[in-house]
Amino acid sequence: MKKIFKEVAIICVLLIMAIFATVGCAKKKDNDTNVGEPGNDEYSPVSSMTLSDTEAAALNNSVKVKVYYKTVKGDKISCETKLLQFTDKDRKADVLAAKIIELLIAGPSNSSLVKTIPEGTKLNSVKIKGNVIYIDFNEAFASAIANGEDVNFIAYSIANTLTEFKNISEVAITSGGSKIETQSGCNFSKLNRNMEIVTDIESAMPETDYSENVFLEIELE
Repeated sequence: MKKIFKEVAIICVLLIMAIFATVGCAKKKDNDTNVGEPGNDEYSPVSSMTLSDTEAAALNNSVKVKVYYKTVKGDKISCETKLLQFTDKDRKADVLAAKIIELLIAGPSNSSLVKTIPEGTKLNSVKIKGNVIYIDFNEAFASAIANGEDVNFIAYSIANTLTEFKNISEVAITSGGSKIETQSGCNFSKLNRNMEIVTDIESAMPETDYSENVFLEIELE
């Protein structure tokens, strides 16, 4: 009888250990799925793709990219997933980067977002060296943001878009080949990923107007 109780006790202990091990693995898996989300690791890119000639050459003629724009509320930036299409001759990292920047310049499709890049901005050049991407816009870019209020939104809509690629951790921006000076003190020469000003697209949607005037327009039967 004692032998039977001993065997039962051993089995119970093994079952309890198995349960704790399973819970621990599940918890680790949940933590792993949050990498790159706002509030967890703000410098971790969300995309698993690298912005390199090798990977660009292996792509089909389209790729999904996340592009950041300012919310219509004007207090945050949020991303919109776009399908970037290109031809065989575009299969180079700097060309793909230039096309992504052109998506920023063109603006969003979602009505909850507005573009951050000033009107009249044109892209002069894009170069990738190591983990840094160098962008030069025309002089109109610097002139437009010199006294602007949206400097941070402009800077980080560009930086966050390009650091979606896991091999890009820094963005350096010039205008007409010269360093950009702003009253806000934003350093366009060294921009890193910033998730503190990012919100999800649902939160970016404008709130419904429930004012008295709206209700007055409803016809009563």
